[in-house]
Amino acid sequence: MADCKEKTAFRFYIKLVEQPEKIIGIIGLNNVVWGAFCSAFLGYKLDEQFINQGYMSMAVSMITQYAFEELHLHRIEANVMPRNQASLRVLQKNQFENEGISKYYLKINGVWEDHIHMVKINYDMH
Repeated sequence: MADCKEKTAFRFYIKLVEQPEKIIGIIGLNNVVWGAFCSAFLGYKLDEQFINQGYMSMAVSMITQYAFEELHLHRIEANVMPRNQASLRVLQKNQFENEGISKYYLKINGVWEDHIHMVKINYDMH
């Protein structure tokens, strides 16, 4: 994977501890920009039958720790459709802050959708 070699993306599988062969989701840091910005976009998805059980909250916590402590990123950004309350709760539990609405941000299923711009800053770098 060129992204991994260039350190512009980091992706991980989410697995069950009791069934490590079973992949229930993925999480990643994408479009990593180094230099003065040191930022990445967070993306994730989880198998529907595992939603609202804490798996994604834990995965976001772990990847945030990795991003800040191992990669030394300054900022992680996530964009969520306002109706996706489960995803917003995951980010809020992990102390991501709402920086506002991005109008018509992404085209989802053929429709340009507004997204809430959520951000977590690595304040330990200050």
